[in-house]
Amino acid sequence: MKSNRKSSNHSIESQAIDTVIGIDIIFKGDIKGENIIRIDGTIEGNLSLSKGIVIGEKAKVIGNLKSDRIIIYGNIFGDIECKELNIKNTGVVNGNIQADNVEIEMGGKYNGNLTMKQATSIPAKDDKNR
Repeated sequence: MKSNRKSSNHSIESQAIDTVIGIDIIFKGDIKGENIIRIDGTIEGNLSLSKGIVIGEKAKVIGNLKSDRIIIYGNIFGDIECKELNIKNTGVVNGNIQADNVEIEMGGKYNGNLTMKQATSIPAKDDKNR
């Protein structure tokens, strides 16, 4: 049975998180992998994880993020590429976003350009009903 894809962005928090970078950890370098990671500390580098990235409320990432699903409670200074992005009310993103779906909670902050990847063709002005 397939799960409802609408709630999949929130479901990564309920899945097993394979790697956690703790609040007192400062990591310099890129991190790549398949599974889900949660960052609570500071990362100076790019994150590329297939299944998901959770950025905790106290976390700071200086680098780019790439994943299927990303949830942001903390601070990002870099570009984001994903299928589903959720910026929580404590989240701050300073960078450009390329995503299929984006949800920004009231209070969440975002500074940059947004590109929605699954845009279809733009209708001609003459085709619109007025």
